[in-house]
Amino acid sequence: MSIQLSAEHLSFYYTDENGNRTSGDVLKDISLEIEKGSFVAVLGHNGSGKSTLARVFNGILVPTSGKVFANGLYTSDDENIYEIRRHVGMVFQNPDNQIVATIVEDDIAFGPENLGLPSEEIRDRVDEALNAVDMYDYRFHAPSQLSGGQKQRVAIAGIIAMRPDCIILDEPTAMLDPKGRSEVMKTIHMLREIYGITVLLITHYMDEAVEADRVIVIDDGKVIIDNSPENVFTKPELLQAVGLDVPQSTELLWRLKNLGVPVSVNAINEETCVDTLMKLLVK
Repeated sequence: MSIQLSAEHLSFYYTDENGNRTSGDVLKDISLEIEKGSFVAVLGHNGSGKSTLARVFNGILVPTSGKVFANGLYTSDDENIYEIRRHVGMVFQNPDNQIVATIVEDDIAFGPENLGLPSEEIRDRVDEALNAVDMYDYRFHAPSQLSGGQKQRVAIAGIIAMRPDCIILDEPTAMLDPKGRSEVMKTIHMLREIYGITVLLITHYMDEAVEADRVIVIDDGKVIIDNSPENVFTKPELLQAVGLDVPQSTELLWRLKNLGVPVSVNAINEETCVDTLMKLLVK
């Protein structure tokens, strides 16, 4: 598969407006590749560097050292930024910081209008994006009338209307209730299934990361784990050592095992956990 995002010996620290260093190394010698069409979750405790990594991949931040490429474009070259933003969309934690219009459909149209597209194409893109996130019936609503989950879906629709190849979501469910979180996760899966969009999800919810193809764990600015969800979440000691939890289903099975119950601990979601327990009960 071709590569959507890549980092080569990426390091980063923050500076003030005069270029004076204001932080320690937030990212430290990171090298990784994100394949097109994949769903990758990035985990890490607060301050680990995961949100900084998202902003570097989108070109919002420029590496202190090393190289970052998005769709083969060098992100440190200012001339590439416009094209990078067309291919790599960004959804932030607080949708209120991303929604710019007073009517939902006007907000969705904002990005395509800035691309200078014909009005007919803008109309088509707005309708398609709203239908994609199941928000078409709210197109004339004010964003202030929406729930948190609905606002986040509008923010995602605004990115979809730009027709990107990749969407980076920086803790998009952190401010949402369980219903809103579920709505956003369903939308993420839809983006992959219908549009084939590459998804890079920054999250601290283990149950969301379980749904990804690949899980990257960052601690103290370094990638310490990069593997499939099955290989990451069946090793709770590694996650707990860096201050992270495991999915509730995995924790339940590990507790049973520690109590002497002969149970497999390979289940990482509710469905496989139930299957494992049912097999145990019918023996």
